[in-house]
Amino acid sequence: MAGERNAYFGTINVGSPPQPFKVVFDTGSGHLILPSMYCHSETCRAHSRYKRSASSTARDIDWNGTQVAPNQPRDQITVAFGTGDITGVFVEDVVCLEGLDGDSPSDGLVATASGLPEACMRMRMIAATAMSEDPFASFDFDGILGLGLGGLSQSSEFNFLHVVRASMPTAGSCFKDTFAVFLADSEGEESDITLGGWAEDHLEGELSWAPVHKPEMGHWMVKIKSLRVNDEVLNFCNNDECNAAIDTGTSLLAVPQAAFPELYELLRHPTPHDGHCEGPGPLLHFEFDEFSVTLGPREYAQAETVSTQAKPRFENNHRNVSQGMREDLFCRPMLMSLDMPEPLGPKLFILGEPVLRKYYTVYNAHEKKVGFARARHRRSSKQLPGQAADYSQQEPRTPPSMFGAFKRRKSQR
Repeated sequence: MAGERNAYFGTINVGSPPQPFKVVFDTGSGHLILPSMYCHSETCRAHSRYKRSASSTARDIDWNGTQVAPNQPRDQITVAFGTGDITGVFVEDVVCLEGLDGDSPSDGLVATASGLPEACMRMRMIAATAMSEDPFASFDFDGILGLGLGGLSQSSEFNFLHVVRASMPTAGSCFKDTFAVFLADSEGEESDITLGGWAEDHLEGELSWAPVHKPEMGHWMVKIKSLRVNDEVLNFCNNDECNAAIDTGTSLLAVPQAAFPELYELLRHPTPHDGHCEGPGPLLHFEFDEFSVTLGPREYAQAETVSTQAKPRFENNHRNVSQGMREDLFCRPMLMSLDMPEPLGPKLFILGEPVLRKYYTVYNAHEKKVGFARARHRRSSKQLPGQAADYSQQEPRTPPSMFGAFKRRKSQR
């Protein structure tokens, strides 16, 4: 998970009576992690904290699920992220996914001895006793709900996808292991996550599927066949060594440090006269076995003031620069340099928000594959077809929260 400006979250209920928490839905991790009342640092106090003693359905456990008696020693765990880490203890409690639209928790979500309400399940989680200041102190969310495969979880009882599958009725079980992510592109639409299938109305065309590479590691990672900018193939990904992790917890496109300089120079380019990065420019292609994912300037670049005399490699029809190009601005590739150690690295790219905004992504944990299709977005009412806006004095475009509305639907297939 990256500690960048944008973070995307929704709300869940934990415990009885329910305690609401904002959580990031993170395909790059494998646990539900909440700050707890055991943590007294300023970082934890900046968020809603889980009060274990207030929940009648909570159990203190060790990593293997064994109940821990009061005032007895208990197992701890430290989980590291791309930036930062947390330390915590293990708890089992009731987690509910539905029933909240920003209002107070409903009494109908309280678990009883007779059973659990719909969309509620018993789940093991990590109650954080320490959270690093960077990046958690500045984030708007409280905790993290991991959507990774089983390899990222302490055991299957900690894995959200496994727990959801076990909690669903037997009927219609073919889509139990599937979820999909739609990231809104304007204020006029709502982002959502679909559990148990995908929503056809978010698709432009058919889904293309790629198998998960080394699924035992737990990451939604696929093999990169080749990496191109326009028609120029980068030698960095020769010999079938590059992989891409699809990560809802990363707000930028993350690239290995060794590939960063060449990619940056190939992608930076002048802005058109209107001072934005919505027009033509270099295209970045991630080629998989059966299809490609392509990003243009709108997805990866942001207009910035020229501070160097170095010329961009992509001149955008340089003979007409005086007629249509700005000389005081250029389109800067918004790339993040990140090196992951083996066995994930060193040639791992992380496809975060820029890909998720352009492509609707579907995650099938049963067949271990990821589906991509162009996302169907509604046009913003602020801009007419064919009308160019002046972006030179505007703040960078920030889409709505990815999971501002948490929606659980049945598959439409």
